[in-house]
Amino acid sequence: MKRFNIIFKQYMQYYIYCIIVLVIVFIFTYSAFILGLIIGMIGSLINTFTFEYYLAEAKEKDNIHISTGNIWRYLVVILACTTWYFYKDHINIFGVVVGLMISYVLIVFKPFLHKK
Repeated sequence: MKRFNIIFKQYMQYYIYCIIVLVIVFIFTYSAFILGLIIGMIGSLINTFTFEYYLAEAKEKDNIHISTGNIWRYLVVILACTTWYFYKDHINIFGVVVGLMISYVLIVFKPFLHKK
């Protein structure tokens, strides 16, 4: 549980705040891009949590198997794109892609954010 609290404080709370703001904006605008961004951000939240969880497990001393949860992250992206495919008229693919890319940007820039 301690690991989840650390991960939550690092990134998840900001994702949740952004998703809440996007839902409020969507209620007033009914924009297909915003709806796609919400779906992408939810996928990005799951991807970031998965990456952080597997990274924390890989740091343990007695663990000989190192993984970053790539298969789970690919499945989340496939699920988000499948959601877009079935609701093309209501969801903008560019919003989904931008939302999904947020987790990958965080993964790439994480070493620079935590550098002391």
